[in-house]
Amino acid sequence: MKVAITGAAGHLGSAILPELIKRNYSIKALVKDDARSLENLPVEIIEGDLLDPGTLHTLLSGCDALIHCAALISVNGDPHGMVHSTNVEGTKILMETAKQCGIKRVVHTSSIHAYNQHPTQQLLDENRELVNEKAFAYDRSKKAGQQIALSFNGTAMEVLVVNPTSIIGPYDYKPSKVGKVIIDLYTGRLPFVFDGGFDFCDVRDLANAIVNGLTMGMPGQNYLLGGQWHSLQQLAALLATASGKKIRPFAFPAFVGRAGLPFVKSIAYIKKKEPLYTIEALDTIFTGNRCISCNKAMEQLAYTTRPLQQTVSDAFHWFKNNGYLV
Repeated sequence: MKVAITGAAGHLGSAILPELIKRNYSIKALVKDDARSLENLPVEIIEGDLLDPGTLHTLLSGCDALIHCAALISVNGDPHGMVHSTNVEGTKILMETAKQCGIKRVVHTSSIHAYNQHPTQQLLDENRELVNEKAFAYDRSKKAGQQIALSFNGTAMEVLVVNPTSIIGPYDYKPSKVGKVIIDLYTGRLPFVFDGGFDFCDVRDLANAIVNGLTMGMPGQNYLLGGQWHSLQQLAALLATASGKKIRPFAFPAFVGRAGLPFVKSIAYIKKKEPLYTIEALDTIFTGNRCISCNKAMEQLAYTTRPLQQTVSDAFHWFKNNGYLV
């Protein structure tokens, strides 16, 4: 089987590539920039943009299946419209081209944020309602993107959707937002965290389930891929154990974070940089669901999860071995 993959240079894509290679799939990979994760791999690289139909036709021609990982993650709205363009319009163009090229199977990567997180202490599974139009721009874009993808499911082209939680682990070349937290905690550039957390999932466990989705799972279905909820203080403690370094950031409560938002925004504006944190980041940290069920993925995609301690240790050593920690 020949598999096309978008977002191949991203964190998730970088973990999917070795999983595909291990299973002897032929691979065509769409890369926009920074292709370090593809160096010396037996992969046909297609350089270009997700919004260019010609590039997508080159990517998908001759392939049997598609893994769609490309996305623009944002916790700061969509001021330039690129979140919607990438996650919604890009998905629509990609799916149309996939159908034209005769792709038989698509695994579309969405997000847990396509689902309403409330009530946060009650079970969240695939039956939970999706976010509404009052949700943040990123969440709305992931909802719309997966709805578009699933609208193409049929006898000619099978489509299924996976919804990961907060991704963590090795192969984090760029690095990701969570990867930056690990780096900054270790180097001391992040002396505080907030008294909240995330449902963390290992990128390698995701990669395994997603590649399984090429031959397993029910078309037209969503699959939640998560792990367990851990606080950011717990993440710091696991990093301290893995690194042997004292790492004890102070944890601020939610009201302190919200009170500090105007100052953070002002500093970011003056420095012309992304803010240290946003209302969207605070909402995710403090009101993300803590009871996410992955039973469906475990039963139908053979999804498995490993302890977060192992993931943090492996991520730390990957960053250290690749020169991110000095």
